[in-house]
Amino acid sequence: MDARRRIPVYLMIGVAFAFTLYFFVSPFVSPSDQGGQVPAINQSPDSVSTLGGDIDTCVTTPTSDCDQEMLQIKNYCTSNRGQNIPICSDVRVQEYIDSRGLERPVINTGS
Repeated sequence: MDARRRIPVYLMIGVAFAFTLYFFVSPFVSPSDQGGQVPAINQSPDSVSTLGGDIDTCVTTPTSDCDQEMLQIKNYCTSNRGQNIPICSDVRVQEYIDSRGLERPVINTGS
């Protein structure tokens, strides 16, 4: 193989190595930028700025996603009683749950 044919091969190998190195090193170089990460599961509903808007949207146009969100809000508020959490005093959450029939009474099966 002559020198003219080797240069493009070496160039391609170098570029592939550079991309591989960038792929593995980039997460460790700038970990302070967390713009695209998903928030933690135990995140307080009050820390989400659009929660009030979500409740408004769910009340006007109920969906199955809204059902899940409202039940999560209620469960969060139930597990954090005694704390002054503004979203827990919003009566629209319980009204939504009641109107959609999301909480069914437990049926006694006799067992």
